[in-house]
Amino acid sequence: MSVLSSQDQPVSPKEYAVLAAVLILWALNFLAIKFGVSEMPVWTALAVRFSLVSVILLPFIRFPKGQLVPLLVISAVLVPGHFGLLFWAVETTNSVGAVSVIVQMNPAFSILLAWPMFGDKPGVKRIAGLTIAFIGVVVLFYEPAFLDNFRPLILALGSAFCVGAYMVLVRRWQGISPLAIICWTSAFGTPLCWAIALINEPSPLVTLPEVSLKAWLGISYVAVVSSIIAHGSWAWLLRQQPISFLVPFTLLVPVIAMIATTLVLGEDLTWHMAGSCAIVLAGVGLITRSKAFRK
Repeated sequence: MSVLSSQDQPVSPKEYAVLAAVLILWALNFLAIKFGVSEMPVWTALAVRFSLVSVILLPFIRFPKGQLVPLLVISAVLVPGHFGLLFWAVETTNSVGAVSVIVQMNPAFSILLAWPMFGDKPGVKRIAGLTIAFIGVVVLFYEPAFLDNFRPLILALGSAFCVGAYMVLVRRWQGISPLAIICWTSAFGTPLCWAIALINEPSPLVTLPEVSLKAWLGISYVAVVSSIIAHGSWAWLLRQQPISFLVPFTLLVPVIAMIATTLVLGEDLTWHMAGSCAIVLAGVGLITRSKAFRK
């Protein structure tokens, strides 16, 4: 059966409005993380985030029967992998906007992982996109602001790799709804993050009472607005429009994030950084427009 294109399937004003809202909410997520980890240790912030999501979703989301092992594996990839590395990257950088760009590398990693796992050999267009995106990352590494601190970019690349791995795992284990994944990975991740926080960080009983309202609002935003509202809205959009139409719009997320971090956090946006980020996004854009993503 042929897949309808965006021209074959009209996009309503409501769908455009929801799409715009999702992109803005996801972009502001990077600001919210920065507000949270500026005052909370990383694993404490993650523990609070996962606890909030679990409390909100667990009463409404049933456990998918026979999916314990897949959810445990996905949780291992997302909790310490994607989220842990992302929060750590944001905590250790003064260029949150650049981190938001590097995380967009996840389609490139999903292609590289799907090749040996599923025999999904990338075509010329995808190989070209991969090459362009990685060239952009290499150029970004030579940004003067990062010469003394490569750690945030390495962590952001690790986070992007874990998202790519997550996409491959979801392809392997189909039938689990996005909200169920958010709910149960949070439920599994909550005790893990609290345990790591208690072992490696100052006692939450000491640090949390000192946290400002801004930091609490930041972590609450990450848990409720970005994780539940934005992802729930995205899941709704995926039922309305082809992924080949929607995915390229996500490249606007780091653009909005970089504008927001420049205006709110006063981050420097150099021509070197803007150019290298444009190269990365051009490569990822070529990947998302390839046949593999036209589902």
